[in-house]
Amino acid sequence: MSNIGLNATGATPRYTTTRLHQRPGLFIVAAALLLSLLALLPLGFVVSVAFETGWQTVKALVFRPRVAELLLNTLLLVVFTLPICAILGVTLAWLTERTTLPGRRIWSLLATAPLAVPAFVQSYAWISLVPSMHGLGAGVFISVLAYFPFIYLPAAAVLRRLDPGIEDVATSLGTRPLAVFSAWCCRSSNWRPGADRY
Repeated sequence: MSNIGLNATGATPRYTTTRLHQRPGLFIVAAALLLSLLALLPLGFVVSVAFETGWQTVKALVFRPRVAELLLNTLLLVVFTLPICAILGVTLAWLTERTTLPGRRIWSLLATAPLAVPAFVQSYAWISLVPSMHGLGAGVFISVLAYFPFIYLPAAAVLRRLDPGIEDVATSLGTRPLAVFSAWCCRSSNWRPGADRY
C-alpha cells in the first residue's frame, strides 16, 4: 500500500510504502531451506573434491597460464560489455518511456526478447550463422545482446514511475536537457527491486 505525501515545503512528493510483516509458515521455511541445500550441493561437491585431491593438485590446476589468460579475457569482456549495455539499455528505456517513438510498445517487447534465450544458446546460434565469429569482439557483441535487458528493464521502470512534469518544470526553468538527464541518472542510481523512493 503506497501513500503520497508532501514534505515541509509542500513541493516535492514523497512516496512511502506500508508492508504487512508476517512470519512465513513452517512449510515455506522448510521448502526454502531444502531448496537452498540443493543449490549448495554442487559447491559442496567441488569443495570436497578439492580437499581430497590435495593442495598440490589444486595449485597445479589453478595457478597456470591458461587460467590467467581466461581470467584476463573475462575481465576484458566485462570492461567492454558493461558500458555498452548501460548506454544501450538506458537509451532504449528513454526512447520507449519518454518520447513519441512510433511503435514504442513493440520496441519495448523487442528489448526484453533476449531474456527468453539463454546467452549460451545465443552464442551457439550466432556461431552457427556466422562461423567466423570468434574473439573478444564477438564475445562483447553476444554479451551485449544477451544482457542489456537487465539494464533496460529497471531503467524503464524508474522512468515510468517518475513524473514527466518534473522534467518539464526543470526544462522550463532553463535547465539543459543533458543536465536533467544527468540528475535523473544520479537520483536513480540506486535501482533495486522494492525501492520506495527515487
